[in-house]
Amino acid sequence: MLKSGFSNSKLRAKRRQSCRGGLSLLEVILSIAILGTSMAIIGQVFFAGYRSAVKARDLSDATILCDSVMAELAAGSIDFGSTSGATIPNVPGWEYSVETVQSDVPGLLLTTVAVSRENARAISMSIVRMLPDPDYVPVEE
Repeated sequence: MLKSGFSNSKLRAKRRQSCRGGLSLLEVILSIAILGTSMAIIGQVFFAGYRSAVKARDLSDATILCDSVMAELAAGSIDFGSTSGATIPNVPGWEYSVETVQSDVPGLLLTTVAVSRENARAISMSIVRMLPDPDYVPVEE
């Protein structure tokens, strides 16, 4: 017999409330939806980071190649005449062009070097520097 006036039905109802066994279907579906949404967002962020890293690598390569061609030009390995569409040795897929014009300063040439790559990820870079004119003869006063 039960003390203090509790009946069997009240005791069963109280036991049912305190002994909840697991998750409901709604809770499971909601957690799966949240997980799927967060995974989709994380995937997009990861892919955007990957694209940015590839673009930064390509720009870095273009800058290094452009500076290398300018250094060869300054050293005299490449002629100062205007060149277009020449391939860079040992670097497949890259081309360079050189344009030289007389500057306002006597004895200096305004030199533009541009490198480019035409493929699925087309990219180009150019730099401009003033280099000494190898044919300049100073005028004596």
